[in-house]
Amino acid sequence: MPAHEGVATVAESARHGATVRRVAVLVVAAMVCVLAGGGIAWAWWRGSGTATAPTTRVSAGTMDVQVVGLGGGLVGPGGTVTLSSLTLTGAVPGAGVSEVVTVRNAGSRSATVTATTSRTGTLGTAFTTSASFGAADTGTGCGEGSGGTATVPAGGTATLCVAVVLSATAPSTTQGQAGGVSVALGADLPGTSWTDTGTIVSGPVNAATVPVPTLSCGLLGIGSVTFNWTAVPSATGYRFSYGSGGTTVPVAAGTTSYRVTQTATGATAQVRAERTFAGTTWVSAGSATRTYTVALGLLGVCA
Repeated sequence: MPAHEGVATVAESARHGATVRRVAVLVVAAMVCVLAGGGIAWAWWRGSGTATAPTTRVSAGTMDVQVVGLGGGLVGPGGTVTLSSLTLTGAVPGAGVSEVVTVRNAGSRSATVTATTSRTGTLGTAFTTSASFGAADTGTGCGEGSGGTATVPAGGTATLCVAVVLSATAPSTTQGQAGGVSVALGADLPGTSWTDTGTIVSGPVNAATVPVPTLSCGLLGIGSVTFNWTAVPSATGYRFSYGSGGTTVPVAAGTTSYRVTQTATGATAQVRAERTFAGTTWVSAGSATRTYTVALGLLGVCA
């Protein structure tokens, strides 16, 4: 009976679907009851308690670059100390002086410290200044070091050699220049904007001068005038100028006079001392002038 079997199959399928739907509805209803009932699936908890502060003190780090054994030591922010042993007076070409200072990082973390030198007063470029960490002090300069920057650990120290040297080829115009050396210390904490600064200043630094000889009238002769001048101990020679045209002649060291026979009326004479070094010659300022007259057959006049 194929036709009846087909009808029976459709009816059974309908009943089976209705049964599935009823079971699903019952399951959903049961879940709603559980969630809406006295179960624990949906619960909010609230409690209270007392928080105890930590016993370890919390504080910010510190930064302080210092120098050991100089004045106040640059303790705290900024400041200036004097390195009086770094003194160079009466310097001649090739002269120099150096000293070592100990830089300390009194901060709580490793810091990068930089030392930068500069000249003060009227010191010109013939004076060279330097500052190098870890360099040896030769007494007249610094040996090879790591340069002007060093990383100093917290609580640690680093030696810094500071020097000032007058060039061996310094020109005569360097005479009498005077001032000093300034070393600016700057410390930076890597990864932060924290900084600290301090300044080290030297004692006096100045260049020598060649002394000026004193010119005087000497022997007056017929058609001649002799000029004398005081000896300059450091002189390696003299430069004597005379006549209305300003003729200049060299005079050997040890000789302190010059005889003029060239005729002139109301002419002037002047002398300078000179000092020769390995790489340069310095000449003194001119002496006070003398006025003279030389005429043929007449006694020379000098004033």
